[in-house]
Amino acid sequence: MTRTTGKKIAFGFAVFCLIAMVATVALFFYFLNTKGINDVLTASALATIVFFASCTTVLYFMSKPPRYELRPWDEEEKKEVLG
Repeated sequence: MTRTTGKKIAFGFAVFCLIAMVATVALFFYFLNTKGINDVLTASALATIVFFASCTTVLYFMSKPPRYELRPWDEEEKKEVLG
């Protein structure tokens, strides 16, 4: 099955979060080398990495297409009434 429009948008945001996470990793290593591990900016960069990683994971799993087609919840009742 294919992704719906909403799932494609979620996948796009997942890719954006992944790119932002990679950029933040580079920024983290820059702060680590220049300011050290005890600086506020280094800790903030590490927290931002965790945030973007979690956003990427959640948005990716939200954007996955369904494994099978979902049937309406009242499909059996409609068959009994009509048939």
